[in-house]
Formats: sequence, C-alpha cells, structure tokens
Amino acid sequence: MEPMDPRDPCDAPPQALPGWREALECLLAAAVPVEGTEELPLAEAEGRILAQEVRLDRAEPPVPRSAMDGFALRAADGEAPRRLLPAIYAGTAELPEIGPGEAAPVMTGGTVPPGADAVVPVEHTRVEEGRLHLEAAVEPGAHVRRAGEMGRAGRVLLAPGLRLRLPDLIAAAGCGQARVRVRRRPRAAVWSTGDEVVPWTARPADHQVRDSNRFGTVLQLRRAGAEVAASNHAPDRQEDLEAGLGRALEEAEILVTLGGVSMGERDLLPGVFAALGVERLFHKVWIQPGKPVWAGRRGRTLVVGLPGNPVSSFTLLELFVVPLVARLAGERAAGPRPLWPGVLAGEARSGARPRFLPAGLMPGPEGELRVRPLPATGSGDWTSLAGARALLHLPPRQRAGPGDPVQFLFLDPPGPDPAGAAG
Repeated sequence: MEPMDPRDPCDAPPQALPGWREALECLLAAAVPVEGTEELPLAEAEGRILAQEVRLDRAEPPVPRSAMDGFALRAADGEAPRRLLPAIYAGTAELPEIGPGEAAPVMTGGTVPPGADAVVPVEHTRVEEGRLHLEAAVEPGAHVRRAGEMGRAGRVLLAPGLRLRLPDLIAAAGCGQARVRVRRRPRAAVWSTGDEVVPWTARPADHQVRDSNRFGTVLQLRRAGAEVAASNHAPDRQEDLEAGLGRALEEAEILVTLGGVSMGERDLLPGVFAALGVERLFHKVWIQPGKPVWAGRRGRTLVVGLPGNPVSSFTLLELFVVPLVARLAGERAAGPRPLWPGVLAGEARSGARPRFLPAGLMPGPEGELRVRPLPATGSGDWTSLAGARALLHLPPRQRAGPGDPVQFLFLDPPGPDPAGAAG
C-alpha cells in the first residue's frame, strides 16, 4: 500500500470535524441502555442480550467419569494382571466395586466405579482367558475426569450483558435451562425524506428514486437487534417533518432518518431537529462516504440522521448505528466494530478522508481472506451493494494494489468470524 501525494486536492482539510471513531465514542457515551426484560424459550433467544446469569445446576461432571474407552482399575496394583468384572457403559447405573486385582471395562463417559482411581486405554492392554494384562503401570487419575472439574454447582456460566450465540444456547441447555431472561430490544423508528422518493415496489419516473434505503435500514436495524416500531416517509416540508419526527421521538429510543442533512436548500432536518428540541452531538464526520451525518439526543432518545445516498447510509449504519443498538440493548461488549486483516484482490484508493468501500470476500490459496472491491461509481451507486460481504477500509490518502495488506469490516452476523462467510 502506497501513500498518495499529500498535495492531492481531492478534499478540504478536516478542520474541526471528528473522525469516525471519535464521533462513535460521542454517540455511545450518550446512550442509556433501555429498561425492561422478557423471558424467552431457549431456542428463540439467539442474538438477544442476556439479562440474568445462567449457572450450573449441579457439579459437572457429577461423578468421576472415564475419558477413554478402557478399563477402570486401581493404580496401586501396578502391572499385575486383573480379573475382569462386568462392563460399565455411559448409561450404567449399577456399578461394581473395584477391589485389589480387579478391573472393569468402561466406555467413554461411563462412571468410574468405587475403588478405581485410573483408566487404562484399551489399546494399551490385552485380554487373555478372562484376565486383563497391561503394557505398563498406570498413574492414579489417568484418563479420569474428576467430579466437578468443569465446575461446581452454582458456577456462573453465562453472565448478563452477553449477546447469546449458538454455543451459548447449547451451554445453557447443558444447565437444564428451558427459558432465559433477556433484555428488551431497543425500539427504533425509521423515516426517509424527499419529494423524489417513491415506494421501492413502484416503477419510478425518471426524476424519482425508490425508497430502498428505508427498506434496507429496517433490515439492518432488525439484524442489529432493534425492534423497528415504525417506518415512514415524509416529503420535504417542514410541517410534515416536524409532525412525523415529533411522534417518532416519543415512541422510540433510536430514530434513524434518511436524507435531508447536507447543505442543500431542502436539507431541512437539522432545523427540524432543533425545532423539536433535539440536542446536537455532532454534524459532519471526517469519513467517506457519509460526511454529512448528523447525531443528537432528546431525553433518552438518540437521533442519527444519515445522508440519502444508499452506500453512505448503509456504511454509516454499520459503523454507527449497529454499535449504538448494542449499547442501548445493554450488551457488555458494545463498541467500535473490529476491523479484520485481509489481502487486497484488486485496486483501491482513498482521498483525504478515511474511506469504506463495499467489497466481496474470498478465500486465498494459503487460507488468507482476499478482499475484492466491488465496482462502483460513487456513494449513490446502490448496485455496489450486490454481493458485498465486507466494507474495505482505507486510511486517508492511500493507494493499494493486488496483494497489499488491508483491513475490512465484516458485515454478516453472527460473528465475528469472517472466514466462515468467505465465498
């Protein structure tokens, strides 16, 4: 990756504009987790934030168990042959007691019987005329899973604030949980703006655009863990915007708007937010695309005004709103999303601002992830989202080519493990 000429006049200097990480920290600091919980069947809790700890309801394992298919015996008997007792399987409840010179076949997961303190693997033995012969002496405790070695009864296995993933649900099932208590989802409202916007299912006239931004924003919010309580559109009229957004501020903990936050004559939303008593946190961020983003709060409700260009709104929602939803939902790990290492498959460049570009992912010949920038003509080119599995990140004034190390934001949940979604 090569730095570009610092005299490149592609953008104005940042002056007082915050960087995207600085702006995100400001937004998250203003977020107060929502109150309220609900109880869900365990099978329906994936992706939700745990509200009540899950504990082991008994010692695990509750009794000593064999870690191998082999023979349970007394280590003190050394290499002497043993008389064989009845076999012990994983489901055997009636156990023989192992005395001097005795052993019992035991299967993996079977209870180590009283008197035995070791298990010798079957491949290290031979049986002749009903007697067990050992290749070598065995140490006490060999291949025995001690009672309680996974944890005593009451051990906290899952702590509040955890976003539940499939392995967590399996672990909770091991504790006998049928249901879990989770945090309530933050309520969100989405409003698109603009006289040119028509329903995304309509066939627009040449001067119109489909409302696909709003459709996508609703899906992104739901995937992030929000409950989308309202989704609407308003034309570029002050009174309509004030009425609609005023209702949304009363009903939701997060309000996301699309369009109307830049510098044009009909970019009315900053004035609408001021009229509705929304305190501005920041307006404009040193990032490409999405520089005009607006953020504020009124009471416990957070407002994020996204630009109308679809790639800008998509990118900023992933960078800003997804972590914000996590913070509002009470997730302990809520914060900036990680940037993953990869290798560029193609060419890309940035100007004065840090840049994010829609990209595909593919596995490389040595297991590395190759990041392929998708064809795009700018932040209004929604076709560049087709096939996107990542957002390629470039620092300011960088030119990168095939094979250069790069970083990317992985898009698809659950995760974060980008290797599983390459293709």
